[in-house]
Amino acid sequence: MAKKVIDVSEHQGKIDWEKVKDQIDGAILRCGYGMDQTNQDDDYWSRNLSECERLGIPIGVYLYSYADTEAKAKSELAHILRLIKGHKFQLPIFIDLEQSGTEKMAKKTAQIVCDGLKDAGYTPGIYANLNWWTNYLKGVNGYRKWIAHYTSGSADKYKKGYDGWQYSSKGKVSGISGNCDMNYWYADFGKSSESSGSSTSSKAPSGTTLQLVYNTMKNKYGTGNTRKEKLGSRYNEVMEVINHIDSASASTLAKEVWAGKYGDGEVRKVVLGKRYDEVMKVVNKGNTSSSKQYYTIRSGDTLSEIAQKFGTTVKQLQSWNGIKNANLIYANRKIRVK
Repeated sequence: MAKKVIDVSEHQGKIDWEKVKDQIDGAILRCGYGMDQTNQDDDYWSRNLSECERLGIPIGVYLYSYADTEAKAKSELAHILRLIKGHKFQLPIFIDLEQSGTEKMAKKTAQIVCDGLKDAGYTPGIYANLNWWTNYLKGVNGYRKWIAHYTSGSADKYKKGYDGWQYSSKGKVSGISGNCDMNYWYADFGKSSESSGSSTSSKAPSGTTLQLVYNTMKNKYGTGNTRKEKLGSRYNEVMEVINHIDSASASTLAKEVWAGKYGDGEVRKVVLGKRYDEVMKVVNKGNTSSSKQYYTIRSGDTLSEIAQKFGTTVKQLQSWNGIKNANLIYANRKIRVK
């Protein structure tokens, strides 16, 4: 049976936790937002934390992310670690990914923050709405998952795939003025949830599927049963990609390269393995065909990002467009990309 969990922040003001405790099974508290600055700590974090600890209410934590660079993501990790140091938690520590303008960094932020929390001995997780999970965090596994989707349905609607479901932002709980977020929680407090499908064996590595395939091809996880044990519940996910690369036609793999599925540079070469030369011949042949394509450089673009976007290489872009310095490109210039 799903447990009743609320999540709160300074927006709920001063909460009467004595009244609240008998109406809930747990609470996820916002510790702050953004980078590691004390003026971005949640105003009620310390009080909410101490009250929940005093009353024995199971606690989780989240920080609202604004990270659009790796440096900011690392600072947000430091922000969380500073505030949770010395405390014990029964629910995971979540990074809240939903801020417009940070979509491109979502996977990297999740990795930086969650891996950092795991290294520090905490159980990490990601909070995001249905749109973000579908479009910006697809393929991210190995961490606890919390989904926001304000809709009706059975309490078990998201039991397969997530540890918790935030189903409303208009909940009413005696002891809290105004509305608060309401959640159905599927995972056991302090344990991984096998039934949710998102919380895996503690041995299962984190990261995107592409990262795990890359590490596998670099022999980080060994072979045979050793690989299976080290990859844990991620094994089938990784081997599906490796087996596909081994059996698919060169033209199919070339189309997937153009779509950016296998990354760029060293990552692409390692992931494609023995198929690399064969596939890149098709890729480059397609790039030099009559169906040329052009792109106008925007402010903030890098040649590496453009190459990845159009499934080619930095060297190829330089060759087509006479660019001598890959680090020196100009906005509003039209360049050939295919």
